[in-house]
Amino acid sequence: MTKAGYLSAAAMAAVLMLAPAAAQTFSPTADTGLSASKQDRKPDSSNRAMRSSGGAIALGEGVSGNLDRGTATYTLEGRAGQRVRIALSSSQFDTVLRMTGPGGFSEENDDAPSGGTLNSEIETVLPADGTYRLVVGAYGNQGSGPFRLAAMDPANPAPGGAAAIAMGQTITGTLRQNDQTSLTGQYVDYYAFTGRAGESVTFDLGAPEVDTVLSVYLPDGRQESNDDYNASESFDSRLSITLPTDGTYHVAASSFSPGETGEYSLTIRPADTSVRTVRPASGNARVFALSVGVADYERISPLNRTDEDATRVTAALRDAGMLAPESVTLVNAQATRENFAEALSSLNAAMGDDDLLLVFFSGHGEKVENMTTERDGSAETIELFDTALFDYELAEMFENIDARTLLVIDACFAGGFDNVVRQRNNRMGIFSSDEDVLSLVATGEKAGGYISHIFRAALEGGADLNGDRAVEAGELSEYMRREFYTMVLEEPLATDAEDFRDTQTPGWQHIIVDRGGDGMPHQQVLMNMGSVTGERVARR
Repeated sequence: MTKAGYLSAAAMAAVLMLAPAAAQTFSPTADTGLSASKQDRKPDSSNRAMRSSGGAIALGEGVSGNLDRGTATYTLEGRAGQRVRIALSSSQFDTVLRMTGPGGFSEENDDAPSGGTLNSEIETVLPADGTYRLVVGAYGNQGSGPFRLAAMDPANPAPGGAAAIAMGQTITGTLRQNDQTSLTGQYVDYYAFTGRAGESVTFDLGAPEVDTVLSVYLPDGRQESNDDYNASESFDSRLSITLPTDGTYHVAASSFSPGETGEYSLTIRPADTSVRTVRPASGNARVFALSVGVADYERISPLNRTDEDATRVTAALRDAGMLAPESVTLVNAQATRENFAEALSSLNAAMGDDDLLLVFFSGHGEKVENMTTERDGSAETIELFDTALFDYELAEMFENIDARTLLVIDACFAGGFDNVVRQRNNRMGIFSSDEDVLSLVATGEKAGGYISHIFRAALEGGADLNGDRAVEAGELSEYMRREFYTMVLEEPLATDAEDFRDTQTPGWQHIIVDRGGDGMPHQQVLMNMGSVTGERVARR
């Protein structure tokens, strides 16, 4: 906030982008957004597992059909707790896929989360054993023509078996026309790898004549994918992952476009110690939040609604079913240094490996001159109720925290806390202004600060850009920036800047999103909506 005001902080997003999945006759396309345009795809009449009429479909199987008018219905047998992916594609009409089942279960999708096509995809965890109905239709009942429907269990993408590959091994293979094909027509080979929790592993897929796509399916069905490891130099693919659990991992070697054939090499090796790896979230990533807001200052000028920013962030997390019950909200006189430090320590002790630590602050920030801690001779603070907390002091509090961390600060000079983010991997920061710029009060938004207002909307679902109920670091980054600059497009936030000599000049407020270089990977899942069960959801 300006010294008489304040800048709100906010945003969180992320999402885990899941690519179309593999099957016995159809397998994963891998990276999200990798499907070819609808005009470029044609039904695969050569695939012997395809059938031309409705009936039963099994996981790992694909069928083809022709929609004349109305709908076509297929049945699928499933079991409780099983994760499934169902994909419907057509080059002739805008597809709609509906899935119904025991106990009133119902899901529908028009456009697949990966985007870029008018195809449909449903990914879900089955609630009960039994028979599920898959209904193929056209959007608005307008359109007809050939379609492809495929189903898979991503925990077992190759039910017919996969060749084994071991750590340190390189395998040479060939994508051929008689291979299994992905949901969108790409040829694919599967390999099975036995991994242990905590191992950091690099998967490399390269080919001289194929634009490769690499996918790794985790034992619980989650997926990590890569298309171009280094697009400026080659079309090879690479993934470096810290394995989350013991078990069998399936590696899929495929291509970007349907119909590509040729030789490739696949290598699995220990990740170099300098490599920053993705830490896959389990689908149960809860948020352990320390949400702090101070408006009723006594030692400095009071602010407006910055305390409400903190309570609203807590409420948004609770309503989204992500808030761990151990979470702490400190407002006004509660927001002392002692309470802050105690809450941070207790949250760190309570968290699991898949959880996210969120530290949110809305209130005053200050720039303190004549400091020897930073090369510009100044340091930044967030102003708690009873005292200032310097950036280097917060960094010290974070020294023993190894969890995924999101730091959101809506205060003047908030960008000065980037040292907390950059001291360790798997940390991300969202700051309301540069380290030498004041932040403004968001009076028109009925919030303490602009970033706080946007961040709350991100938690309410705005940051789940692909609709998969998971928020990735990249999704949160995109949402926060997009919403901020849409808000200030016609009227930038004119404020003041302050240099190391304590001299103020005219300036502008801009949002800062810092993922520590690539220390927090773009595709890293931060949180999963609905990850806290009803009896565990934190109460007010």
